[in-house]
Amino acid sequence: MTLSRKSKIAVLTGALVLVMAITPSLPLPLAYGEGGARRDVVRHAAESNARSMDTLYLVEFEATQTGTPTNREQRIEQLEKLVIPTIESLGKDGKVRAGGIAAGTLTGAFVVGAKSKDEVNELVRALPAQGIMQWKVTPLETFAQRADIEKKVVQELRTQK
Repeated sequence: MTLSRKSKIAVLTGALVLVMAITPSLPLPLAYGEGGARRDVVRHAAESNARSMDTLYLVEFEATQTGTPTNREQRIEQLEKLVIPTIESLGKDGKVRAGGIAAGTLTGAFVVGAKSKDEVNELVRALPAQGIMQWKVTPLETFAQRADIEKKVVQELRTQK
């Protein structure tokens, strides 16, 4: 039994209509519909979420007076052996999310992702300039975490009426 040309067209049209009826309930792959840029954004977000499993810490630092060189040669040595390698390592470390140094000073801060405060302390202790800087490490809540906490407070306050 062979199908005529009109019958084949009718069958294919019916199959197309059936597929079109089902398709709206299926999500489009991210590479289509919203373009490759959207796919890249989603992929970046997924990678960021994987990293965001770490707690964020604000690390602030300032040069101490005890580390101040007394002459030109000591200053050169301190910059070459301690300060420059520290700044370069912070710029290259994948755990450091953002940060910088206040212009014209040896005072700065950076945000680092780590599993614990001990991990951050290890990172700081490994820096060449660790001994000539005063360090302060503060755990941070993400904006999303803080918003969730505040939403719970609102819910608790509403139930206390």
